[in-house]
Amino acid sequence: MNEIKIMIINNEKHYISIITNVLLQITKNISAVQNLDKAFNILSCEDYDFVITDYHLFDKKYTIQNFISPFPKTELIIAASSPSYSDGSYSLQNGASDYIDLNKEINTLPNKIQSILSNKKKRADMKESLLNGYLLNSNNESYKKMLLHCEKVANSKVNILLTGESGSGKEVAAKYIHLCSSRSSNSFVAVNCSSFTETLLESELFGHEHGSFTGATKAKEGKFELSNNGTLFLDEVGDINLTTQVKLLRVLETKKVERLGSNIEKYIDFRLISATNKDLPEEVANKNFREDFFYRISSIVINVPSLKERTEDLDNLIKYFLEKSQEENNIKITGMDEQARDFLFSYEYPGNIRELKSIIDRMVVLSSDGIITKDGIPILYNIKKKTSQLSNVNSLHNQHYKLASLKDFRRESESEYIRWVLEQTGGNVSEAAQKLQISTRQLFNKISEYDIDRTSKRL
Repeated sequence: MNEIKIMIINNEKHYISIITNVLLQITKNISAVQNLDKAFNILSCEDYDFVITDYHLFDKKYTIQNFISPFPKTELIIAASSPSYSDGSYSLQNGASDYIDLNKEINTLPNKIQSILSNKKKRADMKESLLNGYLLNSNNESYKKMLLHCEKVANSKVNILLTGESGSGKEVAAKYIHLCSSRSSNSFVAVNCSSFTETLLESELFGHEHGSFTGATKAKEGKFELSNNGTLFLDEVGDINLTTQVKLLRVLETKKVERLGSNIEKYIDFRLISATNKDLPEEVANKNFREDFFYRISSIVINVPSLKERTEDLDNLIKYFLEKSQEENNIKITGMDEQARDFLFSYEYPGNIRELKSIIDRMVVLSSDGIITKDGIPILYNIKKKTSQLSNVNSLHNQHYKLASLKDFRRESESEYIRWVLEQTGGNVSEAAQKLQISTRQLFNKISEYDIDRTSKRL
């Protein structure tokens, strides 16, 4: 194992000497500089495991965050000669791995370094597990750029909004941010906001005291409390109603939470990541989402590409899910017929990664003697049903389908159905999008793709 490499930054030789003597217990690879400018230049050329410096050296040019952020492999420890609680809190929130009183805790420094290294290894193992578990390795530039953004913002304290189509992997991206952050050893708490009514969502988030409402037979910790020192992930945040948004806004501003039925506030240190497949700016314009809440949750916005935007990954994803499904279902697959293979590589997957996994699970379960056949293709079962559903559309427009590829059939039928839905809603895109259960932005993209004229009476 390589010797730990440490840089001491301090403008007082007395303190450099004290810190060096203590660190010699664990390494001889120690260097010292007296200012942040020189240290930054050295770190730009060489990798260090640790930087140890005093809080008072930071200024407007070098804040803790912009000094250490460019060097993700380096851990920062603040050894303060004049420590204070506020300085320590600020340091830990902005990228420092630890904060100690240089005068009283200097002898604990070797143990703290070993502890940080141990936790760093655990985080690396967790990241590797996530990479293996979700196949985050990608050949697509947009997806790789998205992962890089996740890594860059991980140690900041700003609120992050993940956007993207349903099933594209926004929760996976949120977990990746958490595992790349200094909070990774603490809880990642996920809440699907669309799964609860208004009252139940507030109870889920804030918790409640015994007897606070009918059915509250005992006190319950809310998700805010459970995410203390960790990450809270609010999925489908666009489905939160306006009343609850006001209450969440106050928590985000104060970091104080009060259980339902209680008047006691608790300070909670959590990092918020939200996700939505809705066009929130349009929701704000339509008065369905509070503008102040939107800006509060979206300090940084990261878009997760859909599966159809990363076709370079389709082959590896299919192989990965085939392996996983065989393990989960205890079924050995030895081959796949050409029709099933053609379907997997030509289908557009509107449900993204989630749909791909579901389809492959179906194919594996319905395989025959280890061979995946066309019987496992769900759309073949649904063509007759889909044609029946579209019969009204066809009769309205005197439309007759001819034999065509599955891809062309899907494109033609989807285009015609969108035209029909728009006609039923009088050309109202927002209402049509709700009927189709897609975002307004997605519908606009489809209208553009299929060159649909919304001003036409016949659409």
